[in-house]
Amino acid sequence: TTTTTTTTTTTKTEATQLLTPNVFTFGALMSACSRARDADKALRLLKTIESDYGVTPNAVVYSSAISACSRAKPAARWKTALQLIHQAEQQHSVKINNVGYNAALSACARAEPPQIDAAVHLFQTMIHKEKEQQKDNSNNNDKRHTLVDAISYGTILAACERAQRWDLLLQYGDKMRNEAGFAMDTLATTSVLHACQQLGLADQAVRYLQFMKSSACSPMKARNTAGWKRQGVKTPLQGPDAVAYRLAISACARGRDWEKGIQLLHEMKETCLPDGADVTAYTSAIAGCEYAGEWRKAFGLVDMMRKDGVQPNQVTMAAVMGACATACAKQDDEQKDHPAYKKALQLLRVMKKDDSVVDPNIIVYNAAIRTCAEASELDMAFQLLDDALEYGLEPTLFTYGSLMLACERVGSMDGVNKVFGMMRDANVEPNEVIFGAAISCSRKTGKPDRALLLLRKMIKNNLHPNLATFNTVLVSQTDGRKANLRGALLVYQLMLQVSSSGQNPKAKPNRQTYSILIRSFASRKQPEGAEALLRRMQLDGIKPDVDLYTTTVTSYEKQGKPMKALRLMESMEQDGYDFYEVKVLNTAFKNAVKLVNAVGKTLRDGDNMGDDNNNNVDDTGPASILGVGNIDADVNPDDDDLVNFVQTSQIPIIE
Repeated sequence: TTTTTTTTTTTKTEATQLLTPNVFTFGALMSACSRARDADKALRLLKTIESDYGVTPNAVVYSSAISACSRAKPAARWKTALQLIHQAEQQHSVKINNVGYNAALSACARAEPPQIDAAVHLFQTMIHKEKEQQKDNSNNNDKRHTLVDAISYGTILAACERAQRWDLLLQYGDKMRNEAGFAMDTLATTSVLHACQQLGLADQAVRYLQFMKSSACSPMKARNTAGWKRQGVKTPLQGPDAVAYRLAISACARGRDWEKGIQLLHEMKETCLPDGADVTAYTSAIAGCEYAGEWRKAFGLVDMMRKDGVQPNQVTMAAVMGACATACAKQDDEQKDHPAYKKALQLLRVMKKDDSVVDPNIIVYNAAIRTCAEASELDMAFQLLDDALEYGLEPTLFTYGSLMLACERVGSMDGVNKVFGMMRDANVEPNEVIFGAAISCSRKTGKPDRALLLLRKMIKNNLHPNLATFNTVLVSQTDGRKANLRGALLVYQLMLQVSSSGQNPKAKPNRQTYSILIRSFASRKQPEGAEALLRRMQLDGIKPDVDLYTTTVTSYEKQGKPMKALRLMESMEQDGYDFYEVKVLNTAFKNAVKLVNAVGKTLRDGDNMGDDNNNNVDDTGPASILGVGNIDADVNPDDDDLVNFVQTSQIPIIE
């Protein structure tokens, strides 16, 4: 009995020793946590491996833990994934392989919101580490030291797609194909097509679609395990599918290549069998017709849809009406009763009466009102709004924007006031588009004060007027015989303040801005102000056109200030202009010389018409011919308070 007991105890002890978990055991457990998306359990297990069992986790264990963080619900734990890489490599000297790095990259892509900056930084780190490893390896083609592979590129593409960084996505897509030499699978190519669609890159989208058809685009490789048979698992892509075609067609629409979009639509009907083209593909092709104003083609595509058994939806019908609106916008102002306008209203009536056609929603009414606006049919635009309200629809910002556009097209300030009143009653705040249309209407109707008031109202409401809106207000201040130069300079100062403060950098004065101001000053006997603006224009890095110099010089000549005209002509050489080659300037120069000669000796005696103290004389310029050296281009701030503002930009804004 004693012998049997001893033997049994020994056997159990040996069995216990044999069943002691090792690193492979924990690798399998960690993989199970990853598949279960249980990051918490994976992290707890990682803490106990070494402390409780004396097992040092290897790259496989860490990679599985990182994968668990990437797959965690409800959102990926990207910070923890990156910390695990640091812990493994810095504390345990474990080199994480590309599986672990790709999992961390995936965690950044899956995070909410997607952490694109962290993903890009990690991806660049992977590239750098791979280069360092290759230097230490005598054989640079050893795949065991590869950190960046096709999966890495596919993951960074997915990260860019989720973060809507379309330009960056295209950059990595090009690098993947052309520099890294990895074959793009259909999933990665679809991501690139999505970027082309968002950016409206028609030609590039078509090229990638053709690439998907070629053998260069590898399909997603299916595993031999039962993983693909699980419920909800996506079927491996084997080439361009309906999604790819829809993206390419939409890219053509946004890229203003509607004909190519229709060609792809026909190709999709033949390729994506048995379903063929769906309503989304048809609507995308019709949207291309909308941008181009091809309203007849749009109606033709609707007929084709019905023949193919595809029912148009409200978005489809709104795109058809949008094509009518664009066509009306392209017509001559004198042309009335555009057939596209009549066709759009006819379509709306059919939608309301025919039960076989989809009912109109507010999107459809918005498109119809926009058609009225582009056709200069203000009364009908307001009538359609009443019709929509009776139909139980609630107007949107786009509705009011289309109404304001109708008011702008016909120059109706009463209509503008009516729209603002309706929005106030509905507790809807106007946006930049609505204010911009109202400002344009104010300019058209000769109400500069109203235009300036609306601009300042926009800024007070924390809206961001674009450059076109600012320039429209500028034109309103400088139009007509009673130009308001102070108002124009106030608008100019607002542009400087808004753009320099970071509120709206795109509002920085451009060439058109300075052209409006300089011509206005010069034509209203303020050549000093015009010249000061020329200098500010140069400081902003914009080279003045020769006609702006001509306008300013002519203004000096008309004001009887020949020396200032000559000095300005001499300064033209700094911008590479030769005033002798400009007929108007050459004539002005001769007139100035005659006037100075009439003064006689006073010029050489150094009166207030010149400055002969500068020894830096250019013997080819107009000033040197008259015995005058180069001068400072700045204008005397005492010439006029408006000129002083141009130089200092410190005129106070009256609230």
